[in-house]
Amino acid sequence: MPPLIPLAAAVFLINSVAVQAFSAGITEKGLFGMVEISSDNLEALPRWQKVIESFPDLAASATACDAKIEDCKSQQMTLWRAKIAELEREDKRIQMHGINRFLNGWKHNVNDPTNGSDAEWIAPLEFLSNGGGSRDFAVMKYISLKELGFDPDSMRIVIANDVLRNETHGLLSVELRGKRYILDSINNTILDDHHINYYLPLYSVNETTRWAHIPQDYLIAQEASGSEKND
Repeated sequence: MPPLIPLAAAVFLINSVAVQAFSAGITEKGLFGMVEISSDNLEALPRWQKVIESFPDLAASATACDAKIEDCKSQQMTLWRAKIAELEREDKRIQMHGINRFLNGWKHNVNDPTNGSDAEWIAPLEFLSNGGGSRDFAVMKYISLKELGFDPDSMRIVIANDVLRNETHGLLSVELRGKRYILDSINNTILDDHHINYYLPLYSVNETTRWAHIPQDYLIAQEASGSEKND
């Protein structure tokens, strides 16, 4: 029964977020239609914080590559910079599709480290050279779209349970013109999150906020259980 896996994890995350209630917010119809609890405390995700700290290294390498092609650290860096330049003046939907398809051509790690809760997050420079797991694809897409002018607050890396494959999977969620779109490393088509029913998010995060997720039905069942006990 795959759905039981994310429910337990979501409850744990919600309890941890509740400790910072002063900085938390609740959204009833969040990503994938779930209830969201947000917090601006990222201390529970030190590996993500480490990746954020590596962003300046990527920016410095990208600047050097843009200034002089001979200074590009790798062929992959050159290709990435060329794609960013190609998409700079395009509409944001075209930019999303272009980055999703382009980066999905990178090397996929067969043993996806996203499946391990204690696995390191790969720094973007390492991803460009060696590829990575689904979570690392989501991070690289986040950085690429941010460079193309997307508001970081409109994006988040999502760690979800794939109920079809019974495994953990990383995605990028992008909010654009009132809709949430999902950029997936195993699908070149970008879909509205309302059209996807096989991912149950465990948590999501960007550079300022983390979110815990729990299904509406689960909360309703918990409330009903509480009412019965009170009776």
